[in-house]
Amino acid sequence: MSKKRFRWSIIAWNSRSLFVLLCLLGWSSASIGQGYIGKRLESLSQKEIPELIQVNDLAASEQWVPRTEVVPNLGLSNDTQWLRLKLDPRIENGQLIEIQNAGIDELICYMVCDGEIIATYERGVFYETPVDSRIGTYPSFPIPLVECGELQALFRLQSSKPLLIPLRITGPREVLRGAHERDVLFAAYFGVILVMLLYNLFLFLSIGDRSYLEYSIYILMVGGTQLVLNGYAPVFGAENVPWLNLRLTHFFGVFSGLTTIVFAQNFLRLSHYVPWLHKLLNVYFALYVVAFVLTIFDLLVWSYSVINFCAGAIFFLIPGAIITMRKGYAPARYFLIAFSVFIAAVLVFVLKDTGLIPYNQWTFFALPLGSAFEVILLSLALASRINQLKREGAKAREEQLELAQVNEKIVRDQNVVLEERVKKRTFELEEINSTMQGTLNELQSAQQQLIQSEKLASIGQLTAGIAHELNNPINFVSSSAQSLRRDFEDLNAIVEAVKSLPANDPNLESRIQDIHALLGQLDIEFTQQEIEELLNGIEDGANRTSEIVRGLRIFSRMDGDNFIQADINELMNSTLVVLRSNLRTQSQVTADLAEDLPEFSCQPGRLNQVFMNIITNAAQAAESTDLTLEEREVVVSTLRVESIGQSWIEVRIKDNGVGMDDAVKAQIFDPFFTTKPVGEGTGLGLSIVMGILRDHNAEVDVQSEVGLGTEFIIRFPI
Repeated sequence: MSKKRFRWSIIAWNSRSLFVLLCLLGWSSASIGQGYIGKRLESLSQKEIPELIQVNDLAASEQWVPRTEVVPNLGLSNDTQWLRLKLDPRIENGQLIEIQNAGIDELICYMVCDGEIIATYERGVFYETPVDSRIGTYPSFPIPLVECGELQALFRLQSSKPLLIPLRITGPREVLRGAHERDVLFAAYFGVILVMLLYNLFLFLSIGDRSYLEYSIYILMVGGTQLVLNGYAPVFGAENVPWLNLRLTHFFGVFSGLTTIVFAQNFLRLSHYVPWLHKLLNVYFALYVVAFVLTIFDLLVWSYSVINFCAGAIFFLIPGAIITMRKGYAPARYFLIAFSVFIAAVLVFVLKDTGLIPYNQWTFFALPLGSAFEVILLSLALASRINQLKREGAKAREEQLELAQVNEKIVRDQNVVLEERVKKRTFELEEINSTMQGTLNELQSAQQQLIQSEKLASIGQLTAGIAHELNNPINFVSSSAQSLRRDFEDLNAIVEAVKSLPANDPNLESRIQDIHALLGQLDIEFTQQEIEELLNGIEDGANRTSEIVRGLRIFSRMDGDNFIQADINELMNSTLVVLRSNLRTQSQVTADLAEDLPEFSCQPGRLNQVFMNIITNAAQAAESTDLTLEEREVVVSTLRVESIGQSWIEVRIKDNGVGMDDAVKAQIFDPFFTTKPVGEGTGLGLSIVMGILRDHNAEVDVQSEVGLGTEFIIRFPI
């Protein structure tokens, strides 16, 4: 069997079920549609009753207000209400008082005979009615078989739902027959709901369209609401959970409203066709959520009021369906008919509660009957919607195919043009790339020349300083050598005189006296002392020269890119030796080098370049101040530090120069940035320094303040 035939067979079956339901409803209304005796009732609010009054005294009170409605409506309130019904003990003994409202939370009946309570019956959601006392789904109370001058029934009522009192007095058989007829009617109703639920679930599992799942949940909520409102809550097993049983009506009201909004929004595609209504329904959705929260927190009267207010949202669905239908959405017709029937049923139900139309079985069952019609019509609407979507999908695929064919032709036509453009553009890009490559090579060459110029300038500066530093001890040695030569000439004269003495010269004594005279003439003691001093001076000059040469050898060692073990203090001393002559006229340099520092892996030649650059900059910064030479300071220190489980060798180079602000400090390592006048610096020195330190995995911290000086802190990992 095809899905279409299956769908129509289901709808036909439900139509027959509805016909049977209508027949049953007509049959039942003919027999039990009358007999409500609300006009015999008298009411009294708990607020009007004195505190601590007894029930038998209350029965004799003169404050009772007669009711004028066939079915009294005591409204929606947390207040406790009282009703009094005067009975005829001669005629009505042995019959039942039936209140056809299964949603009253607390309902207690007191039978008062001649001012004395002779029976008490507890009914309602709060109380579990004994099985042997339960007749039908509505609360009922047997009228005692007693001889009584005045027999009254007092009802104490309290509920979080509207208190409608459709009350009648009839025999037990009539009550049972009415209950049986209602059971048959709601069995048929439940059958319609169940079949439509299973059918739409089957379609959801077969097709996978989410609309069928949403509609299935909607059917479940609507059907559940009708069953709970008509006293069939035990179907859901809520009697064993008092907290849930008390709130079951509210929960079904909330969830049926939520599912109605979601289903209507998606079915009518309101976000596309009627955006303002889609947003308005979102507001109602939020209000339903508020009602749910109120229910959880035991504010049941407020919750029911919010639910009743939100129920008005269904009236907006009619204009929404009309607008959608006029915009060419065919399934909206079924939706419009379905909700029109349902809204008519709701109006009948509400008008019945307000007393504007008679309270009978037709008006009482208008809501479940309308919801059953609505469920079937919405199934037709959903089927129409699926067909509409299929047609739209097929049309869209055809349009996409045509569009794809047109695009394919356009692409073929454009490919030739594009290929020519690509060739032309590729040739232009190759020329531009060649030009840019040449420019890049020129820039790289210029950069290398600038770096080389920086190095040559440093070498020239160092050469002049080293030459001056070496010239002092060499000049001292040279002048001492001349003085020493003269002293040796005097000594040679004495030696020659002694050598010329013959061993057997008869005038030996006279010759010795001449030599002594020569010694006195040459002041030989002074000459000996001068020779000693000159030799010491020559030795000092040689040692000084050796120290300079050793420092220069360490400074200029050529290790290439190889890392070797080196002593940081030795590197620092060699740098200071090489720079000593240049720094002498700029500032006072102080070295505070820690002892016993371990050697570490580095490139000594490149690190000497780092120290030379930073120390030279520090001395120049100090020289730029107004301080005297004695006040200018450059302090160089080394030490070992421990930080976060890591050992470091820390080098600090601090000056009391002009300092830097944050803007300058942020740029000092940028290539070509310099604060020196034009022609006095290339701006590459510290950029090269940073590159070398990065190769050594060193950390650099620069602390500076304008007018106070700058300190470079460099840490090398050990």
